[in-house]
Amino acid sequence: MIRPVLVAIGAVAFGLTALAGQGGAPPATSQAPAPSTPPTPATPAEPLAPFHPHTVATGIRGGYQVVAADLNKDGKVDLIGLGSNNPELVWYENPYWTPHVITRGVPRMVNLDAMDVDGDGIPEIALAYGFTLNPKQGTSRLGILKANGDPREPWSLKEIDAVPTSHRARFVRIGGRPILIHAPIIGWQAPGTADPDHTPTPLDAYRPPEWQRETITEENRGVVHDLLIRDWDGDRQDDLLTAGYQGVYVYALTKSGTWTRTEIVKGDSAEWPRSGSSEVAVGTFNKQRFFATNEPFHGNQVVVYQEAAKGAWSRTVIDARMSNSHALVLIDADGDGNAEIVAGGTRGAARGVKPGVFFYKAADATGQMWDRLSLDPAIAANGCVTADFNGDKKMDLACIDNSDPWALRWYENARK
Repeated sequence: MIRPVLVAIGAVAFGLTALAGQGGAPPATSQAPAPSTPPTPATPAEPLAPFHPHTVATGIRGGYQVVAADLNKDGKVDLIGLGSNNPELVWYENPYWTPHVITRGVPRMVNLDAMDVDGDGIPEIALAYGFTLNPKQGTSRLGILKANGDPREPWSLKEIDAVPTSHRARFVRIGGRPILIHAPIIGWQAPGTADPDHTPTPLDAYRPPEWQRETITEENRGVVHDLLIRDWDGDRQDDLLTAGYQGVYVYALTKSGTWTRTEIVKGDSAEWPRSGSSEVAVGTFNKQRFFATNEPFHGNQVVVYQEAAKGAWSRTVIDARMSNSHALVLIDADGDGNAEIVAGGTRGAARGVKPGVFFYKAADATGQMWDRLSLDPAIAANGCVTADFNGDKKMDLACIDNSDPWALRWYENARK
């Protein structure tokens, strides 16, 4: 839970400073980089998180997802900003965030992931597009984007599957081989997200170079909202975690080539369709694994789960003030080995109300009490990601806004 009185000393402990940008003048380009956004002053009730915000771009209409990846083999982490209503998919080159169009004219893009599948040093991009909540329309697609030599020039898009509806696409590497995982948001026979009939929602895999659909499971029911790739069981192989109406599940590929499906937690115990979890993120606290969720689907709670016994998890709601929760990521911002939580929501954005994105730091040694700080009060965060963007060996953040001005921002870790 959040402590009743929030204090500003959390920011002081990190050494909050307004850091200067990276040195040197940017190269001449036809489009100047967007200016940095000054930090918003903290209020006594909501101190600022220890980050300095910079605006990468604006106008990414329907801002939905931000992905961090080195797209041009220069050792710097670049950003891709996906907007579901945007006519272009664009990547932004670090350090001056020069925009480069990946592809144009792809409708209703909803999700992507990047991995170097063919070993040439430039990642391929898996793209889910044609998003719909009406599977009977059958308009969704999965595609693979590949650079044509220079990643700064437009990429080629190859459609690999047509599906009734799509939502999450993630690459996983198991046994040294890449696999693309696809998780639609609802079942292909579902009448919508409420889904009173509890219809099956498939989870599928695609292996290059054929990219043929393989079924992982059809046991999921209702909304499956998040798909996370982590080594859950400690065998040094990636596993899959999903969050949805039924809770949080883990999927592992066995040596025989079959997939196992195991329940981790049920999430919020409210009746369907207010049950389960929306997003999931895994980290370390006190040298022990823990995970955080947003609950329920597009809900109001940030929840921490700590292992009480083997296979048993204690549940602590640390915040119940989210507005349509959608962004969730863990970050060790101060380098002490304990993860902090970043979560945000989107409700009210259409009316000009920015719900904000928040930073949570454990306030006691047990991880039961957490301080909430404001990372950015002027954003409706649909997605956030963490990476070291400026090469100072401190983890930074980036988030994308789903309402006007549709901003993509990165947040520079300001600890000394």
